[in-house]
Amino acid sequence: MDLILSSKKTDKIVMEAEGVGGYYAWSSSQFPLLRQKKLAAGLFLLQPRGFVQPYYSVSSKIAYVCQGECIVGLISSEDSKEEVIKLQKGDTLPVTLKQVSWWYNDGDSKLEIIFLGEYDDEYTPGEYCGFFLTGFTGILNGFSNEVIAKSFHMTKTEIEKLIKDQSSSNTIIKIKEGTKMPEPCNKNAKHKLVFNLDSAKHCTVEVKNGGILSAVTCRNLPLLRNVGLSANRVVLEGGALFGPIFTADMSVQLSYVTKGSGRVQIVGPLRKVVLNTKVEEGELFFVPKFFPFVVEADEGGMEFFSVITSSKQVDGELSGGKKSIWEAISPSVLEVSLNMTPDLTEYFKSKIAKGAVIAPPSTI
Repeated sequence: MDLILSSKKTDKIVMEAEGVGGYYAWSSSQFPLLRQKKLAAGLFLLQPRGFVQPYYSVSSKIAYVCQGECIVGLISSEDSKEEVIKLQKGDTLPVTLKQVSWWYNDGDSKLEIIFLGEYDDEYTPGEYCGFFLTGFTGILNGFSNEVIAKSFHMTKTEIEKLIKDQSSSNTIIKIKEGTKMPEPCNKNAKHKLVFNLDSAKHCTVEVKNGGILSAVTCRNLPLLRNVGLSANRVVLEGGALFGPIFTADMSVQLSYVTKGSGRVQIVGPLRKVVLNTKVEEGELFFVPKFFPFVVEADEGGMEFFSVITSSKQVDGELSGGKKSIWEAISPSVLEVSLNMTPDLTEYFKSKIAKGAVIAPPSTI
């Protein structure tokens, strides 16, 4: 169990173009838990004017912009209409099953996007599988010229030139300076598709000197009902603690450290510690269903983005606060369970009531 749950960094180059960017993944051979739980994770890194050619995925996931900005084109297979969205740091975008998308870094700095979610087990277990429409690995290069010519109502000569141009094109390319790309849609359309977890107004929990928790579920982004996923972002100041907490339904959690470092502890049945390890920026860690866990930030603080395999997020909080399970348990039950005096039980509950799922550094 310890080996399976160990945190990992990307170890597989799915596609890469020198000086432009690449797409990187966690292979199921290095992180077998992804295959076992039908999860997947991928990381896009794009330099300015970097462009990922149109493709469709066979799985649902949530994209989170760790840094930079970009323009994304989304085409639904149901109505064949294109939505062009402007994404900025902190934006989350659900990418649904079989939805065609393209990605373009229209900013002046590097773009980093993490994708977390589920995969279709008929293809590459534990990894995302996509079908590119264009480029060297695109579907146009798979069919015969005769078939494509007939389908597109073009001559054989025209098709041969088209295919030849595709054969020399990577799936990630750099757009020529001055090329006019599609304009993003209006803010009302974006509001239905995107939720910014970095925005202060979307903060769910905020603790002075401790940190913040922001969450996106089907309650504030209805599109997630179709995806079956939700997400949250935790920002911890130096020495602060998140948890203990556990998923109180059948969902599991996959987390990516976006900044800083800290320590993750996960406890299983019969108090068995299944993970107690240091995690740092760029690493992925997994929390099984029902297993309580805590994350403690190092001195420099820590931030992590998580996807939960439920659109609602039902948590069991074992820390302080009004939602704490300790707060709900009757005093007499606590007294006999923890073998405490009535006075100590009352003191314990008073401390729990003042707390939250995030605790600042201890001053003791």
